[in-house]
Amino acid sequence: MLTVYALVGALGVGSLLAMMTDPFSRLSVVRRPYVALMRDDTVEAVDGNARVRVHAGLPYRVFAVGKNAFHILASRYALRPRTRRGGSVDEIVDEIYRLRFDPAKLLLISGDHFSSLFVRNLGVFYYPTLDTQLPTTRAQWRDRQLVYLQTVAYALGVFDQTEDLATTIVPTGRWGATCVNFHSYPSDTLYGMLYALAALLGREPARPASYADDVWGLGTADQARRLLDAYGAGLARHYRGYRGRVFDERLGLVDPRVTMSGAKDIVIRQSSFYDNVVFWKTTQLAMDLGLVPTDDGFLAALKVRIVDAFWLEGEGHFLEDLSAESRAGRFYSSDWLIVLATRFLDPLDPVERRYFERCVSYIRAEGIARPFAIKYQQESRSHRQFPVVRLSVPSYGGDAIWSFWGMEYIKCLLLLHRADPLSGYLDEADGHIRQFEAAMVRDRGFPEVYDARGRMLRTPVYRSVRMTGWVVGFDQVRAMRRAIREEAGVVGSGGPAA
Repeated sequence: MLTVYALVGALGVGSLLAMMTDPFSRLSVVRRPYVALMRDDTVEAVDGNARVRVHAGLPYRVFAVGKNAFHILASRYALRPRTRRGGSVDEIVDEIYRLRFDPAKLLLISGDHFSSLFVRNLGVFYYPTLDTQLPTTRAQWRDRQLVYLQTVAYALGVFDQTEDLATTIVPTGRWGATCVNFHSYPSDTLYGMLYALAALLGREPARPASYADDVWGLGTADQARRLLDAYGAGLARHYRGYRGRVFDERLGLVDPRVTMSGAKDIVIRQSSFYDNVVFWKTTQLAMDLGLVPTDDGFLAALKVRIVDAFWLEGEGHFLEDLSAESRAGRFYSSDWLIVLATRFLDPLDPVERRYFERCVSYIRAEGIARPFAIKYQQESRSHRQFPVVRLSVPSYGGDAIWSFWGMEYIKCLLLLHRADPLSGYLDEADGHIRQFEAAMVRDRGFPEVYDARGRMLRTPVYRSVRMTGWVVGFDQVRAMRRAIREEAGVVGSGGPAA
């Protein structure tokens, strides 16, 4: 009986500590070390990153992993934010902006149980955050700049104290943080930080292509330069470590023997197309930011090698990874769409457009974008997932529909329409936008993941984030669609109908 009481007590204390170190809990003791403020359209900041303490001991790491598991399980059955029943799409978008892009909070997160910083978010799921052509309100633009700057500053302050990179920074005290990996060494953590710095400096446009005139002026460049000056040496050190660990200099590609955790972190892969494109972009950003010597020849040759190694001409898509199983099965994965955010390939380039056109044809033939965009792949392939995911939510990295990749697919369709207005790409894009709008009203939010039938993903131990800040990508899609309508001389508001 005493053992039972002790176990219950330990669980109770652990749960309390998890809530106290959750930056979004009412019980939170976590504070912002780096605080950004807006004055006259220019961002000012108080840099308190010297207060940050990184705790790397085993007890902290066990707590950090357990804390994330606690939040996932608690979120499955707890009440979470949602908009009022019958709210419009615009009301849902505005409410999510208010909830997720809150500079009074420590971090920019996906929402709900994701109370830790998955650093890749800065360059992947939240890459549209600083799009100066996105016509949101002035307050929303201010908040997007502030919370994005604070988040990357926090990540820089943490990793400046570590020997190695990690996928996730978990707040574990008032000023404390612990770095852990879910589920392997990170493919895209360094990319996330470098992309964010470049975007804050105005060197990355935060959109796949220009679609309108600038609405906003970027007010973050001065603070971003200060961060680059303060943390550039640490970032250069991490780039050398990252390259030395993951890149096979003889092969000229990411080493297939290294298991990496990227956006599709639940799947075990060997030198995936995603990881190689991210390595190319990380290297390009490191050169652009002056962290390593510029070598345009290396980047050009690397791009050719990646395309040659992964493009399947007969099938018309990019191979998922270089594992024997993937090669034999000619595996497809929708995270090939990372080529858009990274500008690895350009659908407006006549030479590179064919890759997008062939991929869209393949996706249509295989039903990967049905009932709406887009599933990770045609089938689950759960045997390739890490055991904890395979047992709890096997479709998560399989045939589930991911709203972020859906937005990237729609952007491809819109850009392909610009190049070929008679292709039918615009009709397909409009159909997906309508489907997402209907799902948003139905679900009273913008879910992170849907199941294969288009319903918000739920299992006995996991529930999709309902109101994820990834809605900024949906807002970008709507802005791109409006621009096409206006170019055609038909001015309208949010939806796809002309």
